[in-house]
Amino acid sequence: MDFLIEFTGTGLAYGRVALEVKGPAGVMPGLTAVTGPNGSGKTTLGNVIAKGRHAFNNRMTFARPEMTTVMLAFTDIHSLAGIDAEYAAQRHEATMNDYVPDVASIVGAKARSERWIELTRALGLKDVLTKKINYLSSGELRKLLLVNTLLTEPDILVLDNPYIGLDAAGRREFDLTLQRLIAGGLNVVMLLCDAQDVPEFADAVLPLYNKVVGPVVTDRAAIEAMRRPAPEPQLPPLPPMRPSAAPEAEIAFAITSGTVKYGERVIFSGLDWTVRQGECWALSGRNGSGKSMLLSLVCADNPQGYSNDIVLFDRRRGTGESIWDIKDRIGYVSPEMQLYFRSTVPVVDIVVQGMRPFLGRYRAVTEAEQAEALQWLTLLGIAPLAGRRFGELSTGEQRLVLVARVLARQPDLMVLDEPFHGLDAEHKALLRRIIDEMVSRSGAALIFVTHYEEEVPKCVTHFKKLS
Repeated sequence: MDFLIEFTGTGLAYGRVALEVKGPAGVMPGLTAVTGPNGSGKTTLGNVIAKGRHAFNNRMTFARPEMTTVMLAFTDIHSLAGIDAEYAAQRHEATMNDYVPDVASIVGAKARSERWIELTRALGLKDVLTKKINYLSSGELRKLLLVNTLLTEPDILVLDNPYIGLDAAGRREFDLTLQRLIAGGLNVVMLLCDAQDVPEFADAVLPLYNKVVGPVVTDRAAIEAMRRPAPEPQLPPLPPMRPSAAPEAEIAFAITSGTVKYGERVIFSGLDWTVRQGECWALSGRNGSGKSMLLSLVCADNPQGYSNDIVLFDRRRGTGESIWDIKDRIGYVSPEMQLYFRSTVPVVDIVVQGMRPFLGRYRAVTEAEQAEALQWLTLLGIAPLAGRRFGELSTGEQRLVLVARVLARQPDLMVLDEPFHGLDAEHKALLRRIIDEMVSRSGAALIFVTHYEEEVPKCVTHFKKLS
């Protein structure tokens, strides 16, 4: 086969993680998609290609020794500004962002180059130069990172789950741009958890399973078979429900004529929305439409909640309610939360902390609590991760831990912001079933955010779209 990068021998390694190679494997010219379930070793392989090619036990041959490689992942967003926010809600606090640069300050003279203009136009990045970097949506950040990386003109670009955070239009723009770049000589390695995301124009697929790199697949029929949806899984019994001490509420969240703005920039205005207890909503909207900002009001993380007419669990915001009483009733997970989540305790203890009231979260963990948390980890098929640390996990495994933490809380309102991104097809199908069962038995309200219509759980009967 005409490999751009060929793996030979039996060992590839990056850091403490080793991969085994079986059969003829490697990266083909054009686009090679690397697929496999969560924790199978995709990011490790990407790091081997991009950074570890000279490591002692790697057996790799490049078509041209001087070829340059770059790996791009969503966790790289802080590299744009050279700053690292301390917590997710910091971006909502205007005074905390006084010294955060705008995109024009970061990009500098590159923004006047023909290449920058061409790429930003192709990816639909409009009016981005005047925006502060912290106020960009996750989709806008991904596009900006891609443009910034492509300006270095690498020979091989490794993209780790590049579709995360992109709306339907953004995915189409991304694919068209990628095809033009590949036609111009760029070689791409795309790391994907879900084989359904493999682009139709992929030249090859390199499968991984349990840290084993399989033979490369180039047959079109075989690649198409990989892209088929996962079968509906059997749902194991859910752990028992815990009694709630919170008073019943008719309205979980409501906002009337809502407005969020920073300086002269208006995120949204005139927004009316009511989520009643027991209702299941899908929230959608293009990149930059304000979904994350709206959810920051729902979860009481944004100080502008006090300047808006907002009701949370039948009580108007700013009338002496305890912020902790509000948060104790909400289970929340999002890409931003994962990005800023820092913990050094074992995974099982992370889930235990999610089960507790906020003000008692960090006391000593009991065996009974660990046993209950382990039930939720088992339900999601990640019980073997119970004793590991969050920073040691793959991106998809981290997302599953944070979802388990939300489910174990058994909240009155579940706010799931793109919960399936970074998950393999089997875990997506399992989580849809679990969410349906959870809201059916508990009567909880649900706000579910996704850019993929097929991900919406069956329990969703209400829809809100931001323009």
